[in-house]
Amino acid sequence: MHFGEILALIGLGIGALLGLGALFSPNWAAGVVRLQADPAKPGGYSEFRATYGGLLLLIHLTAFILVLHAPDTAAAFVVLPIAAGWFGAAMGRTFSMVLDRGKGGEAKIIPIWMATEIALGLAIAAPILQFTR
Repeated sequence: MHFGEILALIGLGIGALLGLGALFSPNWAAGVVRLQADPAKPGGYSEFRATYGGLLLLIHLTAFILVLHAPDTAAAFVVLPIAAGWFGAAMGRTFSMVLDRGKGGEAKIIPIWMATEIALGLAIAAPILQFTR
């Protein structure tokens, strides 16, 4: 197994664990993303379990299994959309820092999450490294 695949498996495992946590503890997920369910509009917990739970869990877990069992070339293609998603999250936070001043865009946690999302994106995209020799 290539070092890049090991990094990807670690990143994908973290993503799957985030999803698993949100699936079984929507209050935890709400705290992580600093949002809350609106009691006037039922279904908020379902949204946390679905979007931050089931979606993150199964996307990352499926890619994890494919990286373990797919040929090297296929593993590189499997991880690209997921890595791009994490880079897109960091890009969204960058936009927020620039455009949302006064609306929370200056929160000190934003750069920490950006660094985390970039690190996860790089780790998940690491199988591509094997083709750079």
